[in-house]
Amino acid sequence: MGGTDALHDYDVEIDPPAIEPVEHRIRLDFMAGGPIRRDQLLEKYNSWKGGPENADPWKQSGKTKPDGLKYAEETCLRTFKEEERYYDFFEDDQVLSEAPAFLAHRLRQCRSATDPEEALHSERKRRANWYRKLIPWLNLYQVLKESSYGTLFGSSAGPQPNAEALTRQNTLVGMVVLGDDDQTPSKYARSHNLPAKYVIREADLSCSESSVAVRPSEFGIELPAPLLVGKYTTGGRYPLIPWSDGLVCSCPYKHDQPWRVLCKHELLAAVVASDQNSIFLPVTKGLEIPHRARRFVSPDFSD
Repeated sequence: MGGTDALHDYDVEIDPPAIEPVEHRIRLDFMAGGPIRRDQLLEKYNSWKGGPENADPWKQSGKTKPDGLKYAEETCLRTFKEEERYYDFFEDDQVLSEAPAFLAHRLRQCRSATDPEEALHSERKRRANWYRKLIPWLNLYQVLKESSYGTLFGSSAGPQPNAEALTRQNTLVGMVVLGDDDQTPSKYARSHNLPAKYVIREADLSCSESSVAVRPSEFGIELPAPLLVGKYTTGGRYPLIPWSDGLVCSCPYKHDQPWRVLCKHELLAAVVASDQNSIFLPVTKGLEIPHRARRFVSPDFSD
């Protein structure tokens, strides 16, 4: 997995989106919130029609809002306020060196705009919309629906599925992922004395079935590679890709809209990590894999 650790030279112009600091914090929020009850999930909420100007859908439905979501909403508002200083000193490279990579890139672009102040105002407005509407209303609320996260509960998980119940039906499997030009899985398994069922071609993963989803090789992972692959009750097999000092789910949901910060599989991972009281996800079946391929949250945010 060369080139994918914290020292990777990230270029916002050509590389896949980095995991933003707020994403790590939101993962920690849902870890702190613990398991989510089935009766806390929204039923008929249309996230595309909601926004901060509307009534809270949990209040409207009479449901109890998950604690993790409450923490995440507070994190969004707090993070936006913390970033204010970058707009005030957008011409100072030393200050921008401490900003999230994508925001720093956008603010440097503002400096070269025809009207830098107008560009700065527009960027601040865009970022505010992300924190106040896109993340909570169009992303997190959408994931916390029966038709999204609820599909991972299965029929036997009970009213409040904890990590143990969730991982009986959704397994985190340690596997070796092969490239298209590598040996067949059976030959590779024999030559490395591995069970063949834990060796798989990248092309046979669910992320290879959609033009929107991403393959590990598209994130610079050198194959063959030991990776954690989520096998879900919905039938999907999506690897968690080591990237930007954390893990990124390869399913289409986030990659279809880059402003999304969490998918249902990552929410499940947060509940599992919470049960472990660790930033590292467990291998519930299969091969032991390196810690880097199991690190769900950056150590920089976990203290």
